[in-house]
Amino acid sequence: MWFKNLYLFKLKDEFSHSAEDLHEEMGKKIFAPCSAGQRESTGWVAPLGKNSESLTHAANGYILITMARQEKILPASVIREELEERVDDIQRKEKRKVSNAEKKELREEIEFEFLPRAFARTQKFDAWIDPRGGWIVVNTSSAPRAEELTELLRESIGSLPSALPETEIPAIISMTNWLKEEKTPRPFMLGNECELKSQDEDKSVASFRKQDLISDEIQSNLDSGKMATKLGLEWDEKISFVLTEDIQIKKLKFLDILAEKLDAEDPQSHEEHLDIEFALMTGEVSKLLVDLIKVLEK
Repeated sequence: MWFKNLYLFKLKDEFSHSAEDLHEEMGKKIFAPCSAGQRESTGWVAPLGKNSESLTHAANGYILITMARQEKILPASVIREELEERVDDIQRKEKRKVSNAEKKELREEIEFEFLPRAFARTQKFDAWIDPRGGWIVVNTSSAPRAEELTELLRESIGSLPSALPETEIPAIISMTNWLKEEKTPRPFMLGNECELKSQDEDKSVASFRKQDLISDEIQSNLDSGKMATKLGLEWDEKISFVLTEDIQIKKLKFLDILAEKLDAEDPQSHEEHLDIEFALMTGEVSKLLVDLIKVLEK
């Protein structure tokens, strides 16, 4: 249940749906596996697992939801090999060259024929809705998957005005200044990685991993005009993460103090374990987001 990435969307309007109401609305878009001729399929599943019937799970005002996505996998090499055979066959039998338009049609025919036999891969993407804070938080680093989940939610409830988070001072400027000053606003601390990118046409990149960010080498790169597009941070000695220039959070790690709290709760079942993790995670991350937006807006 611990999220590894936070793809953030800011709600533009109040989210007035209760978990119970949302369950009913999401029931219109329950996940079903791909049919024989279907390339992909998305829909909602129970976030607490197959033994649960509810499409939502609520704790302390936060609502957990899960999208399942199934995709038929057709290896490009297999399609290419079959296409080459069919093109060669046509050219040999009909003594003519096959046009690009005809090759495109042949490729589509092959994909349609092969789909029923293709391997199906199913992935699940968790997200939570924070009505009070005005956030949708998706556990992915992929923009297409995050947007796919929010679009499915929009289709389920009819409307979902939301956008990527923004601050008056761009995050790239704040992160660069923190590195230049070699300190961050409390309760944040510098982590051990960053990415510095030049802003000219060259777009050269310097990446630092698992090292002290207070160093002459980093200052030299900053002095040359590079700016911080990613920055490792630690919040309140509880959570470490990497912040990106578009205010997305990657490589999220919950430090030992939260694991100790989970152990102290002593969950007795899988569902209870997930419920406690969700409550701990949302409670702390919501505070992190408040602090993060506050320091970025200074």
